[in-house]
Amino acid sequence: MAARKIKADTVLLIVFGIITAVICAVMNLYLIPHIEASADGMKCFDMSVLGYSYEEAKTFVGSLSSESLGIYLNRQLPLDFVYPIAYCVFFSLCILKMTKRKWLVCLPVVLAVFDYTENICSIIMLKNADFSQEIATLARCATTAKTLLMYAVFIVIIVLLIIFVVNKKKANKTNDGEK
Repeated sequence: MAARKIKADTVLLIVFGIITAVICAVMNLYLIPHIEASADGMKCFDMSVLGYSYEEAKTFVGSLSSESLGIYLNRQLPLDFVYPIAYCVFFSLCILKMTKRKWLVCLPVVLAVFDYTENICSIIMLKNADFSQEIATLARCATTAKTLLMYAVFIVIIVLLIIFVVNKKKANKTNDGEK
């Protein structure tokens, strides 16, 4: 049996999938737990999927040790600025691999925009303990929108994967029947 040649788009999909998974693991298994432990178990802005109030944001920022604040600003957030690029490319490649509906790529792009909005607001809140209620509200809305869009992207990719697999099986049966 001859070895199958892997297409460049498949290689990119695998590479960005690995990059996305590694960044996600580092943030969720090391950085975020460390930050949250310093904040008496309060959730980081990214992890507060249903949002948070202005008072909760102020309390969270005020509860961070200088070490955890440094980790958040100098490790977590810089990595969280690379993460949206990685998952946006990965999700977009997944969508493009399974459907001709290129407009669906807008979902991961908009998701990344909300993630960047959240990250910028987080920096403002972490660097300025006297941040405004408007910044906290924008951050909360971006967090909630990001979470909902992440679920939507996962659902779209799962549905596309099911359709893709079913169509492949149908095509294989048709090809086998013609032989």
